[in-house]
Amino acid sequence: MTKVIKTSSIELAADFEEIFDGANVEEATKKAYDQKMPSEFAKVNITDNKLISANIKLIGEENDELKK
Repeated sequence: MTKVIKTSSIELAADFEEIFDGANVEEATKKAYDQKMPSEFAKVNITDNKLISANIKLIGEENDELKK
């Protein structure tokens, strides 16, 4: 059996949607405004992708004759 590993570089465009809560509209809006990156709870929709590069490399090979 032979094993290979594939490493891909992909460029993605995505839309994120997240709900913020607060005591009032101003507080919830400030939380949303101050956030720099989406959290793990954000809903993600990938809108576009582009394959930049891919490499396939041999990582392991077993000799079938030695098993017999």
